[in-house]
Parts: sequence; C-alpha cells; structure tokens
Amino acid sequence: MLQTLFILNQIPWYHDTFFYLFIGMTILSAIAITIMMKVFARKTAEMKLMQQQHVAKVDNVRREQSDAMERIRQEMVKREEERGRQWMESEKETLHVLNGVSTLLDLSDKIGRVESDKIMKKLEELQTKVEKLTKVE
Repeated sequence: MLQTLFILNQIPWYHDTFFYLFIGMTILSAIAITIMMKVFARKTAEMKLMQQQHVAKVDNVRREQSDAMERIRQEMVKREEERGRQWMESEKETLHVLNGVSTLLDLSDKIGRVESDKIMKKLEELQTKVEKLTKVE
C-alpha cells in the first residue's frame, strides 16, 4: 500500500486523465452557462421590447379613440348649436306669423264693425223711411 501511495505521489497531476476531464467539463459548463445567460438576456430584452411596443400600440389606440371622441363631441356641440339656432329662427317665424294673423284678425274685426255700422245705418234709414211711410198713410 505504501508503494501505491508512493506511485500516486510520483505521478504528476497533469498526467491524470480525470483532471483533464474535470477541467473540460468545467470549461464546457462555464461556456453553456454563459450561452444560456446570453440567451436569457436576449429573450428578456425581446420581451421588454414587445411589452414596450404593446404599450405604445395601446397608447396609440387610446389616443386615436380620445381624438375620435373629441371630434364626435365637437360635432354634437355644433349640431346642438345649429338646432338651437334653427329653433330660435322657427320661433321668430312663428311669432311673425302669429303677429300677422293677429293683425289680420284685428283688421277683420274693424272691417266687421264698420260693415256692421253701415248695415245698422242702412237699417235705421229703412226704419225711418218705413216710419215716415206709416205716418203719412
């Protein structure tokens, strides 16, 4: 057994195959870990970029929707103002027509009174003529 220990101590470490296998496996493991870290970093960067693009798209859609809503609101305000203006014009026209009708009714009433007065005068004249005729006979 001493001889075996002596032989093992005399063989230098750089002639041992297990040492080279260990070093090789360590190097391969380090390379694999480095590659995996780079792949994970790249995938993480791609995910962040996709998230940023998605957020940008959502912001664009939200902005477009907001702009569309603002345009619709402005159109509704314009339409409401137009309706109000048309309503006011319609009310003015209605008042103008009613004023004209009132004027016509007043004139008709005056003409009716004048005609009634004329008829009454004629009737009074006839009555006086009838009375004269009846007194004369």
